[in-house]
Amino acid sequence: MKMLIKKITTCWFIHLLIVWFVTVSYVVISYVYEVSLHGNYHFNQDGSPVSAWQYFLNHTFRYDMLVLAFALLLAEINYQILFKMLKWALFILSCLIFAFVAFVILALGHPRTIEVFGLLSGAGPILFMALYALVYALVRDYFYQYNRKKDLDLQHSQNELDALKAQLNPHFLFNSLNYLYGTALKENAMQTADGVDKLSDLLRYTVNGMQHNEVALTDEIHFIKNYLSLQKARIPQKKSIKVSVEINVAEEGFKIAPLLLLTFIENAFKHGISMDEECFVDLCIHVKNGWLNLQIVNSIVKTSSQLKHSNTGLATTQKRLELLYPDNYSLKLDDNHTSYSASLKIKLNI
Repeated sequence: MKMLIKKITTCWFIHLLIVWFVTVSYVVISYVYEVSLHGNYHFNQDGSPVSAWQYFLNHTFRYDMLVLAFALLLAEINYQILFKMLKWALFILSCLIFAFVAFVILALGHPRTIEVFGLLSGAGPILFMALYALVYALVRDYFYQYNRKKDLDLQHSQNELDALKAQLNPHFLFNSLNYLYGTALKENAMQTADGVDKLSDLLRYTVNGMQHNEVALTDEIHFIKNYLSLQKARIPQKKSIKVSVEINVAEEGFKIAPLLLLTFIENAFKHGISMDEECFVDLCIHVKNGWLNLQIVNSIVKTSSQLKHSNTGLATTQKRLELLYPDNYSLKLDDNHTSYSASLKIKLNI
């Protein structure tokens, strides 16, 4: 909610500055041109001509400008909150309602106008403000979709580049892992063979997955389970170290951006596990009604600085979330100095 209020306020202020500058500049330039051409000054009460600066101030600090600011705020709220929620007919109706509210406030400052021309005098301004709110929403959405597509294309190209960088010599790497896997089997080292097999799957998924914007959710969950298995294998069995994992993904057919969840899980193990002190990692992943929920809490060990080391990865992940799931995700991070928690909800695609 705070982010939405900040976004509305920032966009409204920029919008207001642009409209105010264009409107006042047009009025003042027209006045200066009229004076220079015909000498048609406006005059003060003392008979002195109104200068361009006075004309500028008179048109800047007036009731109409306050109403304009309010009307633009309504247009911004209409776009940010209602445009993506309502159907076309309802959105047009909301534009008319907001325009009517703005006109009523405008009429309060000009009661004489209503007395002379009647309430029908508001039809023109109401329709104009409603049309402006509608066109503003359409233009904003067009540029938003255009920039989002451009960012997605850039992200996809970056993913492909990262994948290519990772493929220093994948055949050599996988052949080496296959050799180690076969050697472990011959030596009857089943635990080692299982670890090599899981590591091979992890690397193969990392190389291949990042070439796509989306992968099957089942593949992503399989990847996470392999990652967790390797983490548990490297952590000694000690009472001071507690790792709790609950993964319940019964719904099938969904897709997700590859390696999107790994950042949070990796940070939890990296900064929450210590061999020398009490520590824990609690992970829960489940899917319900098309929404994926990830809850992960970990201790913050004394030898770790959670925020210092994880800012870069989290910033990149948040950027991916904004690009791939705009308005379809929520992320809450909490650091209370003894534990760190991440709560992520994503509306999955089919």
